[in-house]
Amino acid sequence: MKTLPLIPALLLAATLTASAQDTTATCWSLQRCIEHAKANNLEVRMRQVEVDRQELTLHTARSKRLPSLSAGASQQWSFGRSASAADNTYQVQTTSSTAWSLSSDVPLFTGFEIPNEIAAARLDLMALAADLQKTRENMEITVTSAYLQVLFDKELLGVAENKLALSRTQLDRTRKMHDAGRASEAQIYETEAQVAADELSAVQTANDLRMATLTLTQLLELPSPEGFDVEPPTEADTTFLLARRPDDIYRTALTTRAAVRAEELRLQSSEKQVRVAQSALYPSLSFGASYNNAFYHIYNKPNTPFANQIRDNRGLGLGFNLRIPIFNRFATRNSIRSARLGLRNQELQLENTKKALYKDIQQAYYSALSAAERYRSATAAWQSAEKAFTFTGDRFENGRATTYEYNEAKTNLIKALSDRTQAKYEFLLRKKILEFYEQQ
Repeated sequence: MKTLPLIPALLLAATLTASAQDTTATCWSLQRCIEHAKANNLEVRMRQVEVDRQELTLHTARSKRLPSLSAGASQQWSFGRSASAADNTYQVQTTSSTAWSLSSDVPLFTGFEIPNEIAAARLDLMALAADLQKTRENMEITVTSAYLQVLFDKELLGVAENKLALSRTQLDRTRKMHDAGRASEAQIYETEAQVAADELSAVQTANDLRMATLTLTQLLELPSPEGFDVEPPTEADTTFLLARRPDDIYRTALTTRAAVRAEELRLQSSEKQVRVAQSALYPSLSFGASYNNAFYHIYNKPNTPFANQIRDNRGLGLGFNLRIPIFNRFATRNSIRSARLGLRNQELQLENTKKALYKDIQQAYYSALSAAERYRSATAAWQSAEKAFTFTGDRFENGRATTYEYNEAKTNLIKALSDRTQAKYEFLLRKKILEFYEQQ
């Protein structure tokens, strides 16, 4: 009974279903992995801390409009000749004095520095929030890549395990043919060597799968990869069609990607920083108020009662303070120039971000097209290799093909199937990236 022609079909079925899965494992969908990583990944949480810190910076900038209030107190002792607090004459005496003060200052005009600082801090906060979103978006691509790598390695493991099964079947058949006098002992040794090589390949592929799974679970901040598994791709995912051209995707991405939005906000913040630097050219005006009081005590002499001194020694002060800048050794001029250079640098940074975005979209698009073409070519090669393997298997069973010819046909089949699998997941990754850029 001939069974060899059925093996290639079983081989393909095994790769599509990712054989040898643990039925007790928890299957995670791609979307579940992405959402979990966005909520738990340490890099995302660190970005959130930066946003919280910038909120405090914005609050500090807003608070500059409020009055300042400070209080002070002092205690002094004087020995020997000193001025008397009673009549301001110099006498040899021992005295003590206790003083209190309270002062407040209100900025009235600061050359528009405060409103521009507030606006810049608000824009910086929005930029950091966009950076947080960009980190989440990058995490989505990273998780997607790691997720597809796990699926790819699972299919490769299925290929390796079934290749090993074919070699073991070949070994059994070769031994039977040897017993029947139709194969030499050298053919048995060659087949045993092939089985050992295929066992090693299967072990290495299984290790690659374990490492890919570990990488994904580490991105998800899971404590262990044990019991973790992923869902296979759907038929809709493996549709080798691209709906939009790179330029159309780019126009959409310019309005939706957080990386572009963050740089645009930083550009606006740089414009405000120029105005902050220019505010030093304007006069500044503030209003101040103060209150002070003191209690004096002369040892070994009669003193005015405490309540009377508190009433009589108090002092109140009100005033305006005008500051007009004239020359500060070019500090203001250089500060303005530095702020303008920062603005120019940010303009270039925004342009660079847009170019990098367009480059990524183009590369993903044309890589997807290339992967789709390679998938079609690899499918044709696999179908031809399947026919050749079936034909060679029949000839080998009838003693008209050598072990070398059978192994070569099997190797060609496995290579074509591996190339097909690699092209499929390359396309899936690029397609997911393009879909990510098209998200609203």
